[in-house]
Amino acid sequence: MPHPSKFLVLLLALLALTVIACESRSDEPLDGEISAITTTYPLTYMAQRIGGDRIAVTQLVKPGVEAHDFEPAPSDVLAISTSNLFVYNHPALEAWALNAASASASGSEASLMTIQTINLESAGEDHGGQAVDDSNFDAHVWLNPLKAQDQASRILAALVSLDPDGAKTFIRNADALNVELRAMDEIISDQLSGCALDSVVVSHLAFGHMAERYGFGQIGLAGLSPEFESGPAQIATVIDRINELGIQHILQEPIVSNRLAETVSAETGAELLVLHPLEVRTKAEADVGSDYFDIMKENAESLRKALQCG
Repeated sequence: MPHPSKFLVLLLALLALTVIACESRSDEPLDGEISAITTTYPLTYMAQRIGGDRIAVTQLVKPGVEAHDFEPAPSDVLAISTSNLFVYNHPALEAWALNAASASASGSEASLMTIQTINLESAGEDHGGQAVDDSNFDAHVWLNPLKAQDQASRILAALVSLDPDGAKTFIRNADALNVELRAMDEIISDQLSGCALDSVVVSHLAFGHMAERYGFGQIGLAGLSPEFESGPAQIATVIDRINELGIQHILQEPIVSNRLAETVSAETGAELLVLHPLEVRTKAEADVGSDYFDIMKENAESLRKALQCG
């Protein structure tokens, strides 16, 4: 959370940019090309796959940047305001997205699509007698390929509404993407069959949708937000669980610090493996062109080893 004085300066800058943006805004795609702003890599990938040559996509959270720590610059708000489509996942991951969209004053309902899960719950809603807080919602929907299909369908609907002439192209591209997502689900299911363990230790609890789909539990060194590490008592409990269950691996995401995982590894002898939450790619992955499916296959292999499958 920025210091009040810093926030005031940023707000004034955003308001100034909004005035400029509103004057230059066009609700029609320029030269037949939809301009889309996305927050994180999975949404970027799906938008590019479905939109093809009819869409230009800019991702705000760049490779190698921790998505939870990202704060939009005034230039990011300006980019949103001059785009035809702004795609974000959920306030639990992009807490800044709604404020950035409001500051952009885009002026068109069609230009703001919230790409989120079908069973999305908003903060403060009563759910079975219990209030739901955004901080407790796992926004990493794309780690379950079947739920990624739900996200892709919302992107498809947004693109068709903005560019009806491209509907056949968008639908054809979305169908091809859905075939690959179903195949990815089958690959992971096959990899994670016949496992000796039913739980894994992860650097933070970002893998709930994956765990639910493929039937394993996650034991977190940190909670849903990786910067909030557990206290000594919780870490001691995790170490006890590792020794008790015979867990031989700790699954560490590639961008955040592995200091805590290294400490637990030294205490238990458990080996570190990469398990990627796919919020953003590393710089190396972006440089070599590793895509969603490449990284998901690597995730499946890491889980296969950690769960001692096959």
